[in-house]
Amino acid sequence: MKANIEIDCSNPEKVIKSLEPDIDENGKFDVQLTTDKNIVKIKVESEDISGLLAGINSYLRLIKITKDLEEIK
Repeated sequence: MKANIEIDCSNPEKVIKSLEPDIDENGKFDVQLTTDKNIVKIKVESEDISGLLAGINSYLRLIKITKDLEEIK
């Protein structure tokens, strides 16, 4: 199962750099983060729906927090 998500962001490189420590091999899902202009692209792959949802929810939550912190500065 795969999911591809694109999120508009004013500084996508900064978002990805802040998330790099959280990208790990956890066994439930695989994730790839890339940028294209002002977009953060998330690709999540998993063998089952629960792993896919776990990956999507985790990274959407982390990206939201990162974007919120960026706006505070």
